[in-house]
Amino acid sequence: MTTEPVAVQTAPTAIAPVEARRRRLTVVMLVDVVGYSRLMGSDEEGTLAGLKTCRELIEVKSREHHGRIVNAPGDSALVEFGSAVDAVRCALDIQRGLAARQTNEKDRIQLRIGINTGDVLVDQRDIYGNSVNIAARLEALASPGTVFVSQSIYDQTRAQPEFFFADRGMHRVKNIQYPIHVYEVGYERIRVTPITWLIAHWTRSAAVIAIGALVIVSTASVLMFRPVYARTNSIVVLPFKNIDGNTTDDYLADAITYDLTTELSRLRRAWVIASGTAFTYKYKPNDPRQVGRELQVRYALEGSVRRTGPVVQVNAQLIDTKSGINLWAYSYETSSLLDLQDHVLARIATSLNDEVTIAGARHEVGTLAADHNPLDERMRAMATNIGFLTAEKTFETRQHAETGLKADPDNARLLGLLASVLTVDVVNGWNGAGTPEVDRAETLAKKAISLDRNTPFAYHAHGWVHRLRGEHQKALDAFNEAVKIDPNFAEGYAQMANEKVFLGKAKDAIPLTERAIQLSPNDPYIGVIYWIKGRAHFTLGDYPNAIKALEEAVRARPSIWYSRAWLVAAYALANRDPEARQALEAFKQTNKTQSEFDWIAKYYKEEQYKTPALQTASAELLNGLRKAGLK
Repeated sequence: MTTEPVAVQTAPTAIAPVEARRRRLTVVMLVDVVGYSRLMGSDEEGTLAGLKTCRELIEVKSREHHGRIVNAPGDSALVEFGSAVDAVRCALDIQRGLAARQTNEKDRIQLRIGINTGDVLVDQRDIYGNSVNIAARLEALASPGTVFVSQSIYDQTRAQPEFFFADRGMHRVKNIQYPIHVYEVGYERIRVTPITWLIAHWTRSAAVIAIGALVIVSTASVLMFRPVYARTNSIVVLPFKNIDGNTTDDYLADAITYDLTTELSRLRRAWVIASGTAFTYKYKPNDPRQVGRELQVRYALEGSVRRTGPVVQVNAQLIDTKSGINLWAYSYETSSLLDLQDHVLARIATSLNDEVTIAGARHEVGTLAADHNPLDERMRAMATNIGFLTAEKTFETRQHAETGLKADPDNARLLGLLASVLTVDVVNGWNGAGTPEVDRAETLAKKAISLDRNTPFAYHAHGWVHRLRGEHQKALDAFNEAVKIDPNFAEGYAQMANEKVFLGKAKDAIPLTERAIQLSPNDPYIGVIYWIKGRAHFTLGDYPNAIKALEEAVRARPSIWYSRAWLVAAYALANRDPEARQALEAFKQTNKTQSEFDWIAKYYKEEQYKTPALQTASAELLNGLRKAGLK
C-alpha cells in the first residue's frame, strides 16, 4: 500500500530537466486502496478483480467530472482537476459508487481519498511539489471510505449546499513544515466523532497510539470538570461576519444575526441565548468550545454574509461546542430574508431533532439590496438598536423605522420596533420624548399586533406603555404575551419580574430574573436585570440576598443611580453601616443630582410607582438612605 507518495510514477524515469518543467495552479486528488497488501495476501484473484472495478470507477468518474488521471500505479491514483468542486464531487461519487458495487463486507475494497489545491511543477509525464505531498498526507489521515480535504479546498467548496463538512482539526505531518487544517467532506451530515476517528487510526503507528491515549485522558478530564449544559438543544447565534469588503454593510450581518436568533424561538424545544449576550462576542476570536463552556450551550451557529446587489450569500455552520466539529456547513443565496430564515431554520431543526412552529402572518416588502427599501430600512433599524442604547442610537433607529414605514405602513416588525424605541426614549428622557410619544407607541403597538400577533416587540412596547401609565396588571399581561411568542426573550422575562414586584408578588419575580440571566448572561443590560432581582429581595425584606444581587448590578453598570441607591439602603437596613457609608460616598461621587434625598423621594412619587407594594418598598428605601446618612 502506498501511504506517503511524493509523486506517483509509472516507472523509474529520469525527472525532466528544469527547462522542460513549468508551474501551474491545479487541484490534486490522491486515491489509495486501504490494506492492499493484506487483501492480496488473503485473496489475490478477488483483490485484483476488485482493484479493476476501482480503476474503472475512477476512470469513469474522473472523466465525468473533467479530471485527468496523471498516474495510476498499483493500488493508487493521482488525478488533477481545474475545479475544486469537480474534484470533491468526483471523490464522493467514487466512494458512493464503490460502496454500492460491493456487498461482501469482509473482503471488500475500501478507498481513502485526499484532495488539495495549489501550485505544482509539471513536466511531460507527471506533476510534483508540496501540493501533491499535502494531498498524500490528507489521504493517509483519512478513514476508510472517506474523503479528506485541505483548508483551501474547504474554502472553495463550502458554499455548495450538497456538501457537508466536519472539522478534523490541525495536523502536523511528515515533510510539511507547517500544520495543515483538515476537513472531512460528504454528501450527508457527518456523524463520526473525533474520538471514533482517532480510534480508527490507532493502528497507524505507536506514536499515534500514544497521542490517542493522551487525547482521551485529556478529554475525559475536561468533560469531568466542565459545566453541565443547561439544555440539550441549547444554542447561540454568534455574530455573522460581513465579508464583502464594504464595511457599510456591517449592519446587514448584524441584523441577520438578530433575526436568526429571533426565528430560533420558533423551535419548540430550543433554548436560545439572547442576542444581547451573543453580540458581546462580535469582536472576539471565537473558539466555539470556549463559547460553549462560557454560555453553557451545546451548539453554536456562526457564519458570514456577502452582498452583491440585491442578492446576499449567507454561509453558515452549525458547530457542536463539545467537540468543536461542524455538524454541517451551508451556503444559500437569496434576495428574500424570509426564504433565508426558513432554509437555515429547517436545517437547524433537523440537526437538533426539533420541530418548527407555524410562523403566522409574515409580511416583508423589499429585498436585501442596500437601496433603503422597506426591508433594508428595517435591517438598518434593527442593527442600530443592538447593544448599549444612547439618545443618538434611538434617534437613528427611529429615522430608519419611519422611512421604512412610509413605503410599507403594514410592516408589523417595523411598527413594533418603532413603538419599543419610543418607549425607551420616554423612559430615559431622550430626544424630547414625553406623553405624545407614549400615546403614539400605543397606537403603533396595537396596529402591529392587529397585523401580526407574533411580534414580541409590539407586546414589549405595549407593556411599557401600560407601566408608564401605572397599569401594572395590563403591563404584566403584555410582557407575558411577548415571552409566549419568544420563549427566549430575556428582556421580556426581566420586565415580567419587574411587574411582579409592582404587583406585590416579589417572590414570583426572582425565578423570572434568573431565567433572564440564564438566557443572556453577558447582556449589555445585565446590571438592570440584577437590580430587578435585588429589588425583589429588598421588597421581601431579604437584605442579604438583595445585597448580593445589587452588588452584581453595580459591578455590571456602575453608572446606574438606582442600583447604587437601593444597595446603600440594603447595607444600612442590614446594619452593615461601614459598607453603607462607603457605598453612599461612591453614590454621591458617581451620581451628583440623583444622590439628593429630595430628588429620590420625588422620583418615587411618579404614577408608575403608586402601587401598595412599591410605596412600601420605596418608603423602606428612603428609611435606609436616611440611616446611611443621605440628606
